[in-house]
Amino acid sequence: MSQEAKASAPPKFFRTIIKLQNPMMKWLLNSPFHIFVSNMYMLITFTGRKSGTVYTTPVQYKREGNTVYVVTSLGYTWWKNLRDGANVKLIIRGKSYVGYATTTEGTSQIIEHFNKIYPKMTLEKRTEFAQGKVAITIDLS
Repeated sequence: MSQEAKASAPPKFFRTIIKLQNPMMKWLLNSPFHIFVSNMYMLITFTGRKSGTVYTTPVQYKREGNTVYVVTSLGYTWWKNLRDGANVKLIIRGKSYVGYATTTEGTSQIIEHFNKIYPKMTLEKRTEFAQGKVAITIDLS
């Protein structure tokens, strides 16, 4: 892991909470009870570039038309499977979609994604939070 990724990795306690939370969120987002969280969370499924393993993870998102916006930490490595573009499957509000995901580590794009996902967040906070993050844009088919 690069020094930048290590510096931006969430604290160990937070990563442990996420590991405990993710299975519950996967179940919830695949169940009829998804309505309680699916306005902010979706499931993204992708294939590992090296391993060929299929992964599914819950993420916060914002959908505008046929475009879905996601921001995640550089400290997590799942997003690297989307570098240079990748086909993905999404479950949004109980419905399945297929799309094509691309990533960027550019600060202006990350701030733009934050603006869409968290519109009430101040520009100062968006700029502060953009450090150590990656923006993912998914075009739905």
